[in-house]
Amino acid sequence: MLGKDLYKVELNIDISPMRQRSLILFYGPLIGEKALYLYEYFASVQRNSFEELNNLLLILNYTVDEFEKASKKLNEYRLLKTLKKKNEDSYIFVLNNPLSIKEFIKDDLFIRNFILKTSGSYYQNLISELRYYDKHNDYEDVSAKYSGEELNSWNEDNEAIFQKSNVKKDTYRFDTLFDINIFLKDMSDNLFPLRYRTFENLSEIAKLADLYNISYEKMRRFIPEVYKTGDTKFDLKLLRYKCQNAVPDYKYVENGIYDVPCLLFLMNKQEGKELTPYDKNLIYRLANEYKLKPAVINVLIEHTLKNCNNRLLESYINPIASDLHRNNIESAKEAIDRLDRYKSVNKESDIVEEYDSSNNPKFTEERRQALMERRSQND
Repeated sequence: MLGKDLYKVELNIDISPMRQRSLILFYGPLIGEKALYLYEYFASVQRNSFEELNNLLLILNYTVDEFEKASKKLNEYRLLKTLKKKNEDSYIFVLNNPLSIKEFIKDDLFIRNFILKTSGSYYQNLISELRYYDKHNDYEDVSAKYSGEELNSWNEDNEAIFQKSNVKKDTYRFDTLFDINIFLKDMSDNLFPLRYRTFENLSEIAKLADLYNISYEKMRRFIPEVYKTGDTKFDLKLLRYKCQNAVPDYKYVENGIYDVPCLLFLMNKQEGKELTPYDKNLIYRLANEYKLKPAVINVLIEHTLKNCNNRLLESYINPIASDLHRNNIESAKEAIDRLDRYKSVNKESDIVEEYDSSNNPKFTEERRQALMERRSQND
């Protein structure tokens, strides 16, 4: 980087007090004070337009080298994503949330590095002070949740008043193939009452459509079947069952196209054959447990079929899915690049090193007798 390079900052964060504690207590010792200060500055002062890096260096009192080292640390610990425009010296720095204390402790690499950096005793004392493990373990969440019953009396007159008011009606934004706004546009309030249009329900609808290739028309037919009039429960499990067991709509997908529903992608890989319940549940787990997007799931499916004799083996898939999730892989290109590393690593691991037996201890008669006696005692 050079001081005359251009940069701007985008924030992908909403830091809670607990994540802020995690940033200071756990990330701080690993990334150092300059990287920590850079993160805090970016989080406080968003730069929506491009400006010279020199201006930032002057404010931070950093040299270019110090800035590069600090930003690299933030990259390594997934606190910052650095994007460079092709053939131009301009950068976008995207700030990410730190892991919560719970998430950080469960990250095998981060927590081991933390213990090495600080010490095992410091780590134990810190956990003890936080009283993290036993704080809520003996309790279950019995909090009352808003049911939306009050909206049962909502009618067309109320809706007309709402539409004419200055209150802007929500436009839902989900990073999904299934456009929830198009879906709702032709879905009447009678068929899909407002009280059921929660973020949780709408996001699950979009996700199920992406996974199982459910059209807008088909999903509109399913919705009235998963709740009872006057009831406050919207049965997401029943909706998932209907989506998984719907008659699939098949069409040809060209090789190299990954931004398509997972069911459709896998059907193309098996020449139009319908998916088994195992396949459908596996796809759902990858999206729900590993938080992978459809394009990433499709890349993983293709990779697994190629390397496992046209089989989808969970024992092979799960570690890779965990790695993709841990490293925030969100696009097909990122997934392909990541999986190419697996190929190179496996290729290197296939090289058998020559074994040097010159340092082997001598196997004397005395040692043999001792081993035989020990074995007889064990028997």
